[in-house]
Amino acid sequence: MLKKRRGLSAAQVADGSARIAGCFCAWPLYHAAATVMFYLAMPDELQTERMICDALEQGKQVCVPLLTPKYGEMTAARITGFDCLITGRLGLKMPDPAKAQIVQPSAIDLVVVPGVAFDATGNRLGMGAGYYDRFLAETRRSTLLGLAWNCLPSESIPFDEHDIRMHYLLTEGGFLSCGQGRG
Repeated sequence: MLKKRRGLSAAQVADGSARIAGCFCAWPLYHAAATVMFYLAMPDELQTERMICDALEQGKQVCVPLLTPKYGEMTAARITGFDCLITGRLGLKMPDPAKAQIVQPSAIDLVVVPGVAFDATGNRLGMGAGYYDRFLAETRRSTLLGLAWNCLPSESIPFDEHDIRMHYLLTEGGFLSCGQGRG
């Protein structure tokens, strides 16, 4: 699935990301959220920049992942724009740890989650380090939204007891409720 995702052209990524951003920015659960956490996308992932810009323009508190010194763990840090980001561990964009304003997971209303693949019940296949599963376990009141490529469907994702399921998925085709009872 990762090989297939990495095979998407820049035009496919841009087009799919634009369609998803349009759906997302019109979503009532997004409008109701005061604090939203986004991921900062790798080149082959669904891009979140338009969504982040919209949230900042709407006056929402926006946060993004900040990798901690301990491998496999992250927290959320507030951003006010893209100019406060640096290139951090694993070559990922992130807030400067020396200046980061940490946002408690319990204060986040909506978390936009990346994944290599998802299934219809909200199970997620990530990159394997467990960053999001550990973090999402602390976001008990947050609505969890997975962004997924339509071209990477999965009938069933293997999961463990500690894995956190999404409440909703958003693809280029629109929203899918995963039956997890939030929102």
